[in-house]
Amino acid sequence: MANWAVSLLAAIGIATLAVSGASAQTEHEKQLYEAAKKEGSVTWYSGILDQQICDQIGQAFQAKYPGIQFSVIKTTSQVAFQRLLQDLKAGQVQADVFTTTDIGHMLFLKSKDQLVQYEPDNEAGMAKAVQNVDPDGYYHTGWVGLSAIVYNTNKVKPADVPKDWPDLTDAKWQNQITFGSPNYSGMVGVWTVAMAERYGWDYFTKLNTLNPQIGRSIDDSVTVLNSGERIVGMGNPATAIRSAAKGNPLAVVYPSSGTLMVISPSAIIKGTTHPNAAKLFMEFATGPEYSKILAQNFEQPLRTDVPPSPGAKALADMTLFAPTAQQIEQELPPNKAKWRDTFGM
Repeated sequence: MANWAVSLLAAIGIATLAVSGASAQTEHEKQLYEAAKKEGSVTWYSGILDQQICDQIGQAFQAKYPGIQFSVIKTTSQVAFQRLLQDLKAGQVQADVFTTTDIGHMLFLKSKDQLVQYEPDNEAGMAKAVQNVDPDGYYHTGWVGLSAIVYNTNKVKPADVPKDWPDLTDAKWQNQITFGSPNYSGMVGVWTVAMAERYGWDYFTKLNTLNPQIGRSIDDSVTVLNSGERIVGMGNPATAIRSAAKGNPLAVVYPSSGTLMVISPSAIIKGTTHPNAAKLFMEFATGPEYSKILAQNFEQPLRTDVPPSPGAKALADMTLFAPTAQQIEQELPPNKAKWRDTFGM
């Protein structure tokens, strides 16, 4: 699908949401909306998605809730976190809602009593796998990144398509496999924790014998697979399916033993001067409109009532697994050192 077609679909989706938004409000949302209009605006520090999608989310929010100005500052998660810390140190909270790919940021902020406890009503409609990520209700799922097997359909015969994670260590993938590095990518870092937990570090020792091509980002594998330099690897299904929709020879395998899920949480920052607008955005971000925008952009929808993009699976239809936040916090730093020892980079 051409870029203009994707943009057109997204625009049509936003227009549809704008028409139906008012009637879709619950009584709780109506009360929040009336209070939020008096506050006038909401600011989102986003470490997820790209600027275009963040802007679409903002446009849809403003269409549903006229009178509330929506501002999004999109950066990497680490930059957003550092900016937030500077704001907090100065006593000037600029971000009403913060979303990060690093759950460790939320653990830190929660430990410092910098988050507002709030449980969105709309979370009840989300897939069970992404509900209640914080039992205390201080942060909630804002985006889900997945790690699965991706391959070049022109180069890999149907009979040879890997079905599960251990299949990637098969000798037939000598000089044919690609993936990113945990020293540059948080998603790849979580993958190392998950694979080491399941199969031991020997899993990566075996991969190293295959002379893999190692990029930085988890998405680098899609670029390499498209070129045909390598033909199989670990990648993000959303990126691969988005690329396939443009005509590239890519397909995704959701591993039989489980697809790795990495949750990016969102939270309201304590000290915000727009508390009701922040809660309203949390309702929006856990509601159907937000997930529809994700699906229109080939990202993973979070709700059971929003179907995924063509070629993707719904969260409810996958076998999912994920390391705990504590495991990631404890095991990722030593894994990065092991990675350098194993792969020499």
